[in-house]
Amino acid sequence: MKKQGDNVIILLETLKEANQVKIMTLMDNLPGAQKSLQAEHGLSFFVETEHVKILFDFGSGIHTLENAAKLNVKLSQIDYSAGSHGHYDHAGGYPFFAEAGLTCPLVTGRGYFEEKYALSGRKAAFLGAGFDESFLAGKHIPHIQCRDILPLAEGCWALGGFKRTREFEAVPERFVIRREEKWVPDLFEDEICLALEEKGGLTVILGCSHPGILNILDRVKEQFSLPIRAVVGGTHMAGADRRRIEKTIQAMKEMGIWLLGFNHCSGALLREMLDGDPSLDTVYLGAGDCLFL
Repeated sequence: MKKQGDNVIILLETLKEANQVKIMTLMDNLPGAQKSLQAEHGLSFFVETEHVKILFDFGSGIHTLENAAKLNVKLSQIDYSAGSHGHYDHAGGYPFFAEAGLTCPLVTGRGYFEEKYALSGRKAAFLGAGFDESFLAGKHIPHIQCRDILPLAEGCWALGGFKRTREFEAVPERFVIRREEKWVPDLFEDEICLALEEKGGLTVILGCSHPGILNILDRVKEQFSLPIRAVVGGTHMAGADRRRIEKTIQAMKEMGIWLLGFNHCSGALLREMLDGDPSLDTVYLGAGDCLFL
């Protein structure tokens, strides 16, 4: 017969197993329940597994660092920082972390520091990271490029090099790069994601999914034999129509994905359609919100 103490031990062991992956939103467009935090256009996650701690994206400015301090994130304990792509709302907060003492390696895709813009007629708006490799060198921060797949720790990888096989996931023409005084389309070859293995499945963490969320997930499925159980982050579907969203949701269901934690650039229509689908477990991850997987 089990004693009460045995039940406590079993409960603690169950909680320990259940909480091996923690994803905390340091910054999002919308606030969560923790109202002392700042919310602004941008994205940042603190990812913690049994083997590694990663700062994934950095928001657009100093408020992400301030949120991290309020959420008791210790910069000295972070093993890697990773930039999903070189847009200001994901990269602009990084220098504030570095000035505050973050010295771990920065993982990015190739082209992260390119001169990125959005074109509107003759007008161009700079969207770039706001810092470059010389800033990293001045802080003696290692820079690691991920071009394909990069192991970061046991059960954790950064992935890039996404193929464009889903034609309806085209990058909007307004996104461009300035090279040698010419405008060239920004194909977001710098975009990377994280893949975490836990309990026989994968969790994929996204920045903005500019190459297309399904193109990214196809790449993950191609690389791993494990099923994708959860997808978290930005989808860049704020401007997508209902038909594209329906196709995307159906494709994710066919992949066996059941937990979706979309935020940032995902859009109100996607949220509405996901909330109305009882076959999926969906949450919105505002600033301060966490997932334990």
